Amino acid sequence: MKTTASGQVSGPITTRKKAKTQRPLVSAQPTLHGVQVDSEHVQFDLSDGRSVRFPLTWSTRLMAASPEQRQQFTFTPYNVFWDDIDEIIGVENALYGNKLYL
Repeated sequence: MKTTASGQVSGPITTRKKAKTQRPLVSAQPTLHGVQVDSEHVQFDLSDGRSVRFPLTWSTRLMAASPEQRQQFTFTPYNVFWDDIDEIIGVENALYGNKLYL
């Protein structure tokens, strides 16, 4: 790069690539110990002591569901299932995701 007489920097423009987040293997992820749903959020309580909370707006299906349907879920160590509304949200979605596109 060069600086011109007017003080401007000239030279090739380079862009940095955003580093991708390396996701751990599923077996290395914390597991679900509890799930809570209220009128605005879903909260995952994890085995490593963290709680991850995200807005219902991440899921159009949960947003459209009734409060009763939102409470009708089951969960495994890595996923939460809302069978009545055909929704699944995993620990990986909560830790690394953004809006869900499932």
